[in-house]
Amino acid sequence: MSHVTLLAADRPLPLYDPGARRIRTVRFRQRTFTMDQDGFSVQAHGYYRAAVDDLELPIKPFRYELNLQATQQDAELLRDYLDKNLSPGEQVQVWNLWVGTVEEPYRAHHFSGALPDLQLDTLEQMEERYQTCLTIEKGTDH
Repeated sequence: MSHVTLLAADRPLPLYDPGARRIRTVRFRQRTFTMDQDGFSVQAHGYYRAAVDDLELPIKPFRYELNLQATQQDAELLRDYLDKNLSPGEQVQVWNLWVGTVEEPYRAHHFSGALPDLQLDTLEQMEERYQTCLTIEKGTDH
């Protein structure tokens, strides 16, 4: 099985790559390794497109691959991106999906919340189950 995180909307959204980097530390066989990785970005959905379609989930039509990890930096970058690119009252979905050799369909787990509530713990909660959808709504401006 493979993992993909998608941003899905009812209309096109701009691609985004702020050039953010992640430093990840991994322990393996009593050694510690530090890896420099690409950070948060919103890219065209391509690589797992057919596998995602095979899941037959109610995913909004305009889909983008997110390079998103459960970090404070990524939560802030996603919140800022959505705040700049959504209209008041508009909703998007963030999907945490496992695709590939799934023998039986997984039930999708749905959560929803307001854009200002998008925090690190929200992203951590999304990773707890397969096939998780978070619907995020930008509130109306006063």
